[in-house]
Amino acid sequence: MLSQYFLTALRTFKRQKLHLMLNVFGLGVGLAASILVALYAINESSYDHFQPNAENTYRMVFHDNQSGNEYLLSTPKAYEKIKQLAGVEDVLYLMQTKMFADDKIKISENFNQLTANYAVTENIVDFITLDVISGDLQQSLQKPDHIALTVSEAKRLFGDINIVGQTLLRAKSHQRLTVGAVFKDLRADSHFHFSSLTSFTPYNNIKGNIVHSYVRLNKTDVNKVAESITALIADIWQWRDNYYYLQPLTAIHLGANFNNDMRVGGSEKNLSISIMLSLLLLLISSFNYINMSIAQAGSRAKEVGVRKVLGVNKSQLIVQFLTESVVLVVFATLIACALVELALPSFNQLVDRQISINGWSPFLVPLIIGSLFIGLVSGLYPALFISSFNAKRVLSGDFKRGKTATRVRKSLMVCQCALSLTLIISVLSLTQQLALLNNLPVNYEKSQRLVVVDAPSEQLYNINDLTLYQALQKLPGVAAVTPSDFYLTDRSNAGFFLESVPGIDTVKTSMAYGGVGFDAVAALGLQLIAGRDFSTEFKADWFNAQSATVAIIIPESTLKLTGFASADEAIGKTWIFSAGPASNVSGRIVGVIKDVKVGSVRHTGAPVVFVCGLPIGGSYSLVIKTNEVITSKVRNDIASLLERKLDMAPVEIQTVSGNYSKLYVEDTRLVNMVRIFCYLAIFLTCIGMFGLAVFNAQLRSKEVAIRKVIGASSRSIVALLGKESMLLVFIAVAIAFPISYFLIDNWLSHFNVRITQSLGVYFVAAFVVLVVTQLTIFIVAYRTANSKPVNVLRSE
Repeated sequence: MLSQYFLTALRTFKRQKLHLMLNVFGLGVGLAASILVALYAINESSYDHFQPNAENTYRMVFHDNQSGNEYLLSTPKAYEKIKQLAGVEDVLYLMQTKMFADDKIKISENFNQLTANYAVTENIVDFITLDVISGDLQQSLQKPDHIALTVSEAKRLFGDINIVGQTLLRAKSHQRLTVGAVFKDLRADSHFHFSSLTSFTPYNNIKGNIVHSYVRLNKTDVNKVAESITALIADIWQWRDNYYYLQPLTAIHLGANFNNDMRVGGSEKNLSISIMLSLLLLLISSFNYINMSIAQAGSRAKEVGVRKVLGVNKSQLIVQFLTESVVLVVFATLIACALVELALPSFNQLVDRQISINGWSPFLVPLIIGSLFIGLVSGLYPALFISSFNAKRVLSGDFKRGKTATRVRKSLMVCQCALSLTLIISVLSLTQQLALLNNLPVNYEKSQRLVVVDAPSEQLYNINDLTLYQALQKLPGVAAVTPSDFYLTDRSNAGFFLESVPGIDTVKTSMAYGGVGFDAVAALGLQLIAGRDFSTEFKADWFNAQSATVAIIIPESTLKLTGFASADEAIGKTWIFSAGPASNVSGRIVGVIKDVKVGSVRHTGAPVVFVCGLPIGGSYSLVIKTNEVITSKVRNDIASLLERKLDMAPVEIQTVSGNYSKLYVEDTRLVNMVRIFCYLAIFLTCIGMFGLAVFNAQLRSKEVAIRKVIGASSRSIVALLGKESMLLVFIAVAIAFPISYFLIDNWLSHFNVRITQSLGVYFVAAFVVLVVTQLTIFIVAYRTANSKPVNVLRSE
């Protein structure tokens, strides 16, 4: 019986080639989008699930109540004490060594740089899956004079992976490191990212919160352990009101992104939006099938009548039409699989992932179940509708489709247009929001600014040798240079703790810290309100360790907090502060600037105080202002000079504008993805409109022919056939506008600075959908209006 249903379905498809082609291709596109997003969702949600005991592993996150900032850092002092807490089985510490050690190395006579070296505790293999291919990793991490390299790092530095026992030399300390192990590169579906590992032992006594900390629990109350950790570290540092919480290892990738994350994570919200969009496309495709199946019911009416006369019951007819629906969806699934194979490289580039399909066998069962489900759901109403025809009325020529079917068909078309409108409005609004973020006044300059990353701090902050800056400023195109211990497009890694303001009763508070050098205002493009820049004309601006004095530039928002009526009044006054290892430092205010917006506008960061000559942030760089558009010659001149002066190899030069754009890379990907889905939705809506227009034209072909015979013009006939679809678009507009407003307003609420939704965007979206749909209808209507009446009426 099933084989008979299948053969009947094939014969039907052969007779209705247009119906088959439109539906198979439309459903194929919708299914392909859904499969791609499903692969993306599986990849995103699988990060770090393969790590040992991942379900019981957590990352420690520090929350600063005063500034609202959150950090991933903890102190080495707490390691053994955390291990002794109730409920804690083990603790892993990782620390990027560039903050405290010289990652510049020498092999033979060639200088190079360790790209991402971390000092780790020797129990790392109990937390992270590492595939060692040579040497002994655990023994290597027990010895401070050993190093373990990834395969790619080994090839980069030595040109080979068989290097266990070979040595490299730290350029500054002249410490010789022996390669003790080589392990495979970390998997792409992990938030961990490092290229080499050394022992944590040399850093056990370092002060400060500079460690990435992970704890493995024995199925205890997570919140109680977090409270114990908070109390323990609060006792070490003597602070109050701040706290730690524990973030599950498997939730890190899709959780909040932090400034010192090893790898930029994904976005759970963006993933949810992507899944929703793919389902919308699939819904539009299914609506197309339901619509066209109902629309061409007339061509199946006599078939149904004859079958009923021959004794076929309603349930058998329903099975027949459901079989046709399932077979059609199976064909569409095959098309979708082919489209996925073709589109996957471009999709990977769009989402910046390495998603691959190693054969379709793992997806066979889900695809079969999905095809059956979509086929049955999409085909159910058309099957019930067509199988309910009255045989006597159909065979006597008295066939009417009925008001219910017409209402369903129009309702589905309205839904399709509404979905397309929502997507277009979303694309335009998201694009406007990103444009706002990129042009937001952050009170520092992004254009014509270069950043030399990972520069050696000792040479950048040496007041006794300023020849580096003098040489840089002599280069053609260079206007100003300053060192910095943090990145403006990131977050400050250090805190500025205001202890007191002499002569003023003020509350102790914390701010963000910026350790810079001379000409900071000019080089960074800060907006000075009062006072002056740090200058070589005032050598006392630089931090003096003996007298604990330094010049500072404060943000405008701190004036009232610290008792100053105006910016001019603050100039020359003193703040007593502590920062990092420095305490009770006397900071003389030489300038007041507009508050700098550090990092993303999503985060409400603390105001930044700039301090001259006292670096504690750990991310050391040179910020260079150029006189002109940045050219390759300017870059090359700077790189050559730094290679000579600082023995840097290689010199990594970035742009501030480029780094700022990276802050919103996930949002940019989301906009690009929504844009693509928008195009597909419009395309699928056009397919639906085209199919319906063809069937509607066939249905009214005799009416059109008679109108032409009695003198109707082609223009009036086109207007007649297009009037109904125009009304449907207007109804879709009325539905889509409030829904779109609510969805976009919800997304915008996650930004501190946001656009005001514009009516113009909504009208542009409505115009686009109206023009596209009407153009599609016009093509079919024009062809129908210009057909010869005799070809239609010859049988009458």
